[in-house]
Amino acid sequence: MSKRVLVALTCVVLLAALGVAESQSPQPFKLPFPYIFTGPGADWGERVWKEGIGPAVEVVNKKGGIKGRPLEFYKVDTRFPETAPWVTEFRRLAGDASIPIIYGVGPTKSQLAIAELIDEMKIPVFNPSSAGSWPLPSFGKYTFRYQPIADTAVPVMLAKVKQKLPLKTAALVYANDDEAMVNNAKIMRKALQQADVKIVTEQTYRTKETNFTSQVSAIKAANPDAIVASSQAFDAGTLALQIRERGLTQPIIGDVSILADDYWKLSRGKGEGTIAYSIYNPLDPRPIVQDWVKLWRAKMGKPDAFPDSFVTTYFDATMVLAHVLNTARDLSRDGIRDSFLAVRTMETISGKVSWEQPGDVVRSEIVLVQWKDGKLVPWP
Repeated sequence: MSKRVLVALTCVVLLAALGVAESQSPQPFKLPFPYIFTGPGADWGERVWKEGIGPAVEVVNKKGGIKGRPLEFYKVDTRFPETAPWVTEFRRLAGDASIPIIYGVGPTKSQLAIAELIDEMKIPVFNPSSAGSWPLPSFGKYTFRYQPIADTAVPVMLAKVKQKLPLKTAALVYANDDEAMVNNAKIMRKALQQADVKIVTEQTYRTKETNFTSQVSAIKAANPDAIVASSQAFDAGTLALQIRERGLTQPIIGDVSILADDYWKLSRGKGEGTIAYSIYNPLDPRPIVQDWVKLWRAKMGKPDAFPDSFVTTYFDATMVLAHVLNTARDLSRDGIRDSFLAVRTMETISGKVSWEQPGDVVRSEIVLVQWKDGKLVPWP
């Protein structure tokens, strides 16, 4: 046999072997990741994708992926704060029988827009962002949320604030075209009243507003002891900046929404001292927390910074999602739903979590934090 023929045969064998190996490689387990990738929250969405989802997928796949298949997400834009395009997109996704779960979605406003469709189309929806009070009679059978919720966290937070600060009066400010923020404001109003704190002014605005002159002027005239805000991070940051530029020094108190880095950046550092409830404490000594902080710092090249609450939420929730998928009896929609309901005291970055029924996760404790020098630190 000539050397030329031998070389040709060798190449054929190698190519065939490579083809067999490639055909035997497990196909990726692909899921859509609908989130905020345009509009006022686009930077937020890209940061969650890069700093939370990306590292989480790497960790999941190093551990074997989803039932032996590498996990892979692809972006879908929800176009927040609009809802009609998102409802259309959700119908398309849920109508695809190859998609067993929707993971992502974003603020409660986006979640409520599809609430009735979720059970109709019988698809599990796992939303790590939605933290607003739930105004509907129930969550149905397929909705699962991961954030600390205002109903339980706000009263604890405001009671603690009153213990530590001279708080007798407050201004309440919120977005009146965001149903979740309106509902959270109702909870804040009630909690302030229960804490015997007088609301001396209520100010509202519309999402995407950038000029808060009238609201800030009214707050300044009322001279409250604190400013309590129910706002998305990209609104609240601009509001905080204008509050400080007008010379107001009162503490700002908010919900979990203002723990995104966008709040700090848009406030240009004027959000210093803002208090809110969080999904985690970055100084928590548990290895699961410190391993995450170490990983994020290495990935982002920020050795002295901490990952913010929303980036952490999505890393943590992706770990939970992987557990749910890997322990499901099968990857059918009902199999995944039932696997969520089997989660009991799972150790996570945010503490031990369980789902006793569809809806909000049950978490072991409420964590309070404060913005200080661009970082979230435990408060008080």
